[in-house]
Amino acid sequence: MDHNKYHIETLEQLVDAKKEAQVLRERLTRLEDAVNERDRLNVLIQAKNGQAETETRQLHERNSTLEQDVMRLQDENVALQHATEEHDALRRSLELSTQDALTKQQKVDTLEKRLRELTEEKEALTRELQLGQATARVVRVEVGVNTNPLPSPSHGSKPNGANLSVIRGASTAGPLFRARHLKQEAPATADTPAAYSPSNPSQIPATRTRLIANVPQVIPDLPDDGSTCFSRPFLSIHLGGGSQSLIVKIGCQKTLSKKFGITSYLCPNLWENPWCPTRPGMAGYMFVGLGDEIHRFVRPEDQVHELFVGVAKTNYKLMGRYQAHRVEPLTVAEWQSLPDNVRSKYCETTQRKSKDSRSVEDINAAYESGELRAPCVKLTCIDFKENLYNSLKARKTAQYSTIESSASSQCSVKRHLPARRSSNKRRRIEHEHDSDVDDDSIDCDSEYVET
Repeated sequence: MDHNKYHIETLEQLVDAKKEAQVLRERLTRLEDAVNERDRLNVLIQAKNGQAETETRQLHERNSTLEQDVMRLQDENVALQHATEEHDALRRSLELSTQDALTKQQKVDTLEKRLRELTEEKEALTRELQLGQATARVVRVEVGVNTNPLPSPSHGSKPNGANLSVIRGASTAGPLFRARHLKQEAPATADTPAAYSPSNPSQIPATRTRLIANVPQVIPDLPDDGSTCFSRPFLSIHLGGGSQSLIVKIGCQKTLSKKFGITSYLCPNLWENPWCPTRPGMAGYMFVGLGDEIHRFVRPEDQVHELFVGVAKTNYKLMGRYQAHRVEPLTVAEWQSLPDNVRSKYCETTQRKSKDSRSVEDINAAYESGELRAPCVKLTCIDFKENLYNSLKARKTAQYSTIESSASSQCSVKRHLPARRSSNKRRRIEHEHDSDVDDDSIDCDSEYVET
């Protein structure tokens, strides 16, 4: 029994050992699999690391390439910006050239139209010249007082048998005319009723002054500093155009306007435009743009004109060739800073040009409230045609010489005429105004007694 029991226990121990061995073999197998898996993973890790190193090197190389591309693109961008600026400059130049070509084409069309009118103008000027030469030979004579009675008009007799025709009209000869003419053409002074005290830059508001402070000023080389003045009829005769409007459009060019290429000029005055230039080449402003002028000085082809500024009723100074460009209208504060006489005169102009039915006081109130705003045009000098100024001055000097010569001839005629008397009657022989003499200088109050 004991022996069997021992065998049984031994067998059980062997079975347990066999099971244990089986378990150990399974564990060993798992360990071997784990080792193999670890080796495989190590191989994979090494492969991954090698691939990562390769990719890292590739990324570094690609980063270097991208940096070079960025630098190249930056250089190309700078070059593109320069090219764009050059393109914009060329485009602006092309636009200016196109506008200039349009302007020149319009001038060509205008010149062709005027050329067709030259034949008629030549005939009219020839007739005017002949008439002027004929009337220049007729002198104005004031017959002296005589105790003998004058012959009756019914007998048709003349003093001393002279066949002197009596012509009703203004005279251009004689000391009386010469004195009045010289007074009218003389530069304005403080004692002259029509004279206007020129404005100075301090009268222009600071905001407006800053806009023209850096504008280059043209300083012409003139011995008299451009002090010679011209009347509106004088300008009309020698340049063309009317003698009333502020913006003068020359329909038919005269010799001077044709020579210097003048198709229009401006004639603002200081008593309505106190911010206007007061010396040649100076920048300034004028208050223009009422009525039909509302759209003027906006287009480039409508902005360049010769500028004459009125310092007195018949005295206009040549300031130069100006660009007139419309800017912001006057503010209420700027309007109120103007002198009372300027505002009053401008309100009258507004009433006339805008056909406003309101009174001058109501129009002034509209400006003060901001309902109405006075238009403003900036004046910038481009150049000064010294030859034009000298030509106008020479023609004015020649006109004075003609008047003085006529006055001397008249004095000689008067000395040789016998004195005759008449009860408080004076007889004059007057002739029509010569075409080269200003209309404003005509003596409209001269006596006329029909005999």
